[in-house]
Amino acid sequence: MSDQPQRRDANEISKSILQTTESLFSQYGVGNVSMHQIAKAANVGQGTMYRRYANKGDLCLELMSENFHALQEHMLQSLAELKAEPVKVRMQALFKLHLKFLEKHTQLFETIHSYITCTNTTKPFYEKAPYIFLHQTIRSLLEEAIESKESRPINADFTAHTLIASMNPKIYNFLRQKNGYSAKEVIENVNKTLLEPLFIEKK
Repeated sequence: MSDQPQRRDANEISKSILQTTESLFSQYGVGNVSMHQIAKAANVGQGTMYRRYANKGDLCLELMSENFHALQEHMLQSLAELKAEPVKVRMQALFKLHLKFLEKHTQLFETIHSYITCTNTTKPFYEKAPYIFLHQTIRSLLEEAIESKESRPINADFTAHTLIASMNPKIYNFLRQKNGYSAKEVIENVNKTLLEPLFIEKK
């Protein structure tokens, strides 16, 4: 019984840190906010802060974990609502949600990527739960399309990995910031170039 209040306090502290982090990142940008600023704004001691998160990369990973969970719930809800629609329509809806997610969280992805590249202390992203969920969901849709003959007889597993690779955050950011594509244009071109060719046109 005596441990329960301590656990509750720890959860509240972590929640406060994550909420403060997201707020500061939204206001000033990920690169312009330090761990010290976050701890001060969250009214948390430096020692407490670093016991939970060794660096900003760790903090971003935790913050993204919550955001990925929300994205997964949104995707599942969308697929459930569109279950009577052709697979192509469901795939397009799934990719649209994911690309909007990339648009919203580009800076967090950049920080996480830099952290993983520099430290090499965590599993690669394709071994983490968000990637596995996305791959399994896309592969399942492709297998359904192949079985119903909405799609050509492709390798669903390989194609799912390839489609996810096309949505790499670094590439998305390059297309948006360097090549000048709008978010809408990225979505339109993904549909035309990657998704529509997978499906057989019904005459």
